[in-house]
Amino acid sequence: MGMRFDTLLFPGGLSRAFTLSYDDGVTQDHRLAALFRQYGLKCTFNLNSGMYGHKFSEGVIRMEEKEIDECYAGQELGGHALYHSALDSVGKPLMAYEIIEDKRRLETHTQRPILMFAYPFGTWNDDVVEQLKMAGYEGARTVVSTGSFTLPKDPLRWDPTCHHNDPKLMELAKQFAEGPALGPMLFYVWGHAYEFDGMQNWNVIEELCAYIAEHKEGIWRCTNGELLRYMKAHNALEYSADGSMIANPSALDVWLRLEKGATCIPAGGCVRA
Repeated sequence: MGMRFDTLLFPGGLSRAFTLSYDDGVTQDHRLAALFRQYGLKCTFNLNSGMYGHKFSEGVIRMEEKEIDECYAGQELGGHALYHSALDSVGKPLMAYEIIEDKRRLETHTQRPILMFAYPFGTWNDDVVEQLKMAGYEGARTVVSTGSFTLPKDPLRWDPTCHHNDPKLMELAKQFAEGPALGPMLFYVWGHAYEFDGMQNWNVIEELCAYIAEHKEGIWRCTNGELLRYMKAHNALEYSADGSMIANPSALDVWLRLEKGATCIPAGGCVRA
């Protein structure tokens, strides 16, 4: 066999994926989550399970636990530390407690493992990352914008594409949806729902949602955790010595662009390359 470049594709053989991440579990999430459902989008909402009902400031209130199921129906929940402390500066014992207890409470509520985390205030260090690993987290979002569409090389230090208030938001959206896709492209937008009230700019997220929905046929719209599970399944593919066979031991179908075109490696199956 000659030189070959197998390229990751997203479910359905798509080259583009879009995901969102919003923090703090505030009451404005009711409106935001409803908007995402209206346009067929998926988001990871990161909550502080020790602060339900807490009034952060005028007009910024964290919702009660009893509101969670209805608000976030069809979306994903992630951790954000029990009390939203700056984890790199509170000492290892408290840092560990906030991470683990927050995850435990969220998992008790959802009755499923929580995979994603968002760093409070965007602050972290290697000790925080190590504790997240020990707690069983597989991804953690920073607040550092890349302005690019690359997949995370280290999911526990996951830099998003941009914040929703980035002045280039729609320029990036058009580049993502209509530009050439030479490899897998991920557009990752983050923020806080209360910012839309504060800046009176709900039109910003509504415009983005409508635009992504307009191009939905070419975009996999996923939660952060769904993307991580898919990447994990891709990384688990097994190749024969001569590269002529590819086996997929995972429970997810995985798509690749091979020399013969977009190809599905079915869950538990094996195909000839």
